[in-house]
Amino acid sequence: MRLRETAPWIAAAAVALAGGLAWRGLWSVMFTRNPQYELRRLEITTGSAKSEEEIRSITGLREGVNLFSFSASEVRERLLRTTPNIAEAEVSKILPSNVVVVVRDRVPVARLYYPNQALDRDGMAFTILPKDAGRYRGLPTIENGRTRHRVDAGRTLVGAVGTPQGEESRVVRALDVVNAWNAEFGGDPSPPFRLMTLDVSDSIYLETLTTDSRVVRFVWEEIVDEPAIRVCLRMVTRTMADPGSRGAGQFDVLLSAGKVIVR
Repeated sequence: MRLRETAPWIAAAAVALAGGLAWRGLWSVMFTRNPQYELRRLEITTGSAKSEEEIRSITGLREGVNLFSFSASEVRERLLRTTPNIAEAEVSKILPSNVVVVVRDRVPVARLYYPNQALDRDGMAFTILPKDAGRYRGLPTIENGRTRHRVDAGRTLVGAVGTPQGEESRVVRALDVVNAWNAEFGGDPSPPFRLMTLDVSDSIYLETLTTDSRVVRFVWEEIVDEPAIRVCLRMVTRTMADPGSRGAGQFDVLLSAGKVIVR
C-alpha cells in the first residue's frame, strides 16, 4: 500500500530531474557553448588607476570567453573590491559578442598624513599613484599634529554627528571643511584663500593653515554640517577682505557670536 502511494511521487521526481537535465543541455547548446556568443570585441575605457591589460587580468575577460559564462555584476564588484583607486565601474554585455567596460578613477580632494595617501570627497582612503603625484601636489593635507599613521586603502573613514570625538571623526569633519571650501571656491581661479593644512590635534579648534601662511581656526562644536561650515568660510572671507585685517596672521571664526577675532 505504501509503495503504491509513493510511486507517483518517485515518477514525478524522475520526470522533473530528466526535464532539468534536458533544459541544462539545451541551455548549453543554445547559449554557453554556442560560438555565436563568444567574446570577439572587448572595449575598455580606463583612467590612471589601472591599464587595459590590468583590467583584463582582474576581470578575466578575453577574446573567446562566452558571454553567458560570467555575470557582468560580479565582474564589476571584483573590480571595485580589488582596486580602491577605482570609484565606479560599468560592465555591459552587448549581444552577441561585445563587452564594454568603463572605469572611473577616484578623485582625491585631500592628502592624509603621508604625501601618497589620499581621501576622496566621501572619505574613502586610497593611494595616489606615482604617475599622478604631480597632478595632485597642491591638495590640502589633513594632519594630527606630529602623530602619523596610515589608514588601510579601501576603507571609508567614519564620522559622527555633533562635535567630533576621536581622531578619525575629526579627520572626517576636516574633510567636510575641504568639501565645503571646494563647493564655495572650487570654480574660482583666484579664491580669497587656499587651504594648505588642516590640523585636527586640538580638542577645541580645527586649525587650518592657508597657502599664504595665515591661520584660520574653526570651533569644532560649531562646524556641525556643510551649511554651518560654508557660513564660517564666508565670514572669514569677508574679514580677510577688510582693509583693517591686512597683515593679520590668525583668524578665529566664532559662528555663535557672529564674528571673527583677528590677531
